[in-house]
Amino acid sequence: MPVVGKVSLTSDKDVSAGTEASLSDLFTYTERRKEFTLESDVERDKTKLKVSVSKLGSLEATADTTKKKGEKTNLWLLVKIGDFSKKVKAAENIKKGDVLDITVETA
Repeated sequence: MPVVGKVSLTSDKDVSAGTEASLSDLFTYTERRKEFTLESDVERDKTKLKVSVSKLGSLEATADTTKKKGEKTNLWLLVKIGDFSKKVKAAENIKKGDVLDITVETA
């Protein structure tokens, strides 16, 4: 799967392994708006994404913007708002303040 982008965000809450959490639960609005550079093109409503978060796991999402490789974006603009609420069972314990690596790929 081609990589769309990568960013590291700081968790805003503790989550125990096996507990469900969403991107909205884990990251503040400010964190979700941290910019990164696109490594491939995305097309709104057509590009299916796999968002992988270290210590949490992966979720399927849909692009909510059309942008070209090399442009700046952030998770808040890239992923449909409804996908931010999708729950994923945490693979490991997450502590508030942990820096989690996020990789977005085309699905």
